[in-house]
Amino acid sequence: MPTYRLTIEYDGSKFSGWQTQVEQRTVQGVLLKVLRELTGDDELTLHGAGRTDAGVHALAQVASLRCARRLVADRLLARLERALPADLAVLDLRPAADRFHARHDAVARCYRYQIARRRSAFGKRATWWIADPLDPEPMRAAAARFVGRHDFAAFARPGHRAPSTIVVVDGCELWELGELILLRVVASHFLWGQVRRMVGALAAVGRGAAGPDDVALWLDGSAPPPEPAAPAAGLFLERVWYPGEPRALPPPAPVGVPWSHLERRNEGGDRRPPARRRRS
Repeated sequence: MPTYRLTIEYDGSKFSGWQTQVEQRTVQGVLLKVLRELTGDDELTLHGAGRTDAGVHALAQVASLRCARRLVADRLLARLERALPADLAVLDLRPAADRFHARHDAVARCYRYQIARRRSAFGKRATWWIADPLDPEPMRAAAARFVGRHDFAAFARPGHRAPSTIVVVDGCELWELGELILLRVVASHFLWGQVRRMVGALAAVGRGAAGPDDVALWLDGSAPPPEPAAPAAGLFLERVWYPGEPRALPPPAPVGVPWSHLERRNEGGDRRPPARRRRS
């Protein structure tokens, strides 16, 4: 059966997640509807690499499309550009191996999360605004403790079902970009809600309510990670990798927030460091 690989970008704000749901607007549902209309194939199937939740965005979601007959990929891509809604775009569409499956064949995934330290009129859809002072240094140290092969059961959403809660985290890095704190996590796969609960815990570290050494306690079950989980708005599926593909990523930069709105300045126009809070 002819199979195609799609690379997809979407603003998740008005989607009820990736997976098709009855009477809900989802990324998979909208794409399937448009693809079936354009191809005339009501039986085609579409599988995504990650089942992103409601409100979560994607910079490069990958999907596998299977259909009854061969398609002219460039022509279909051009038609999709005109037919899809403004908050959903197919960036690339190309033939793939007949057995290619976007989720089962993926070997690693990358998510990023954006925390804003000042309120912005443009930031609500793409960041988590935290008004409390955050210290990025202990957050960075805590993020590094997540790297490795660990049991992330404590960071999965209640009701999560999986054969195993062991996840291999290849990288967990944090950058301070003006008013923005950006976290990038690369792993073999992720549990349901894992990244958002990790970010929520790191925010507690930044506030001074927890420390980097607490990560080991959360992972081994000695103590529960802090609540709440971070909201969906700041989360992006950034990249999905398949066997033989290089693990290259672009330098960190804001998404969905004007760079000028991220500069930290005082009344005199000088840059000022973030306020630090000691643990009590």
